[in-house]
Amino acid sequence: MLAEGILYFKKRVTSRIIETIKNFYRKVMDLPDSPKKTAKGVALGLALDFLPIPVISIPISYLVARLTRCNPIASVATVIFFKPAVPFFFTLNVLVGSVLLGTESIPEVTGTAGMSLLSSYLDQMLQYGYPFLLGSVINAVIIGLSVYYLSTFLLEKRRRRGGA
Repeated sequence: MLAEGILYFKKRVTSRIIETIKNFYRKVMDLPDSPKKTAKGVALGLALDFLPIPVISIPISYLVARLTRCNPIASVATVIFFKPAVPFFFTLNVLVGSVLLGTESIPEVTGTAGMSLLSSYLDQMLQYGYPFLLGSVINAVIIGLSVYYLSTFLLEKRRRRGGA
């Protein structure tokens, strides 16, 4: 009985996630702009989520999209859509930076007993700062370019088919 409940819950959560992804995809595909501008907006939005600007990335994505003549709606929507994945992105930044710098420091999840939250955060930033920054720039560029080309391909393919 418990296993059936867990499977039902898992199927329900999975179907909601998939439906959310499909809705986001449809909304981006239906934006009334050129495929290249929309793809630039999506790529910019995702690339900004890799950079260490967690709270202010939404208004920055709008401003940068306007300055670079991207689609600002696609940029802001992508930043907001991928916010839940930012912890994964930041961990990937540290791993990529550590590999490129040749350090073998992998982030450990430890308790902060006796340490304030701020001092624990500062200690982690001092330990993983350079690998994190290097990884964030590398990942932002690679993911941004990859998403741009993939989005351009999908948008142009969809527009050629008649927008269906």
